[in-house]
Amino acid sequence: MTKLRQDTGIKGEQIALSFLLGLGYVLTAKNWRCRSGEIDLIMMDGSIMVFVEVKARRGTSYGLPQEAVGGKKQAKIRRLAQYYLMGAKRKEQELRFDVMAVTFPGDQEPLIEHLKGVF
Repeated sequence: MTKLRQDTGIKGEQIALSFLLGLGYVLTAKNWRCRSGEIDLIMMDGSIMVFVEVKARRGTSYGLPQEAVGGKKQAKIRRLAQYYLMGAKRKEQELRFDVMAVTFPGDQEPLIEHLKGVF
């Protein structure tokens, strides 16, 4: 991964986290990792545990950020969420899977799209 691409991803995660905190969400974990992968953000929206995949792009020439969260990626995030819940011993919980799409269109302010319960 190139440094510019990595920096875009980190900046996108920071913007997404600030956005969700501004909505009253509570951060449970950031960049939670296990051997099988990583979940960008784990948040609480009231009593609902939300697993958030953040996708950030510097433009839309390769498509919208959320288009990168296809079936394989969704299945992986679901599997990672199960691992997280087993480790946290929190099985009886309402869950949701969100995608935060952050686009940096040149010199303009970032565009943020919060897609709730998309998979």
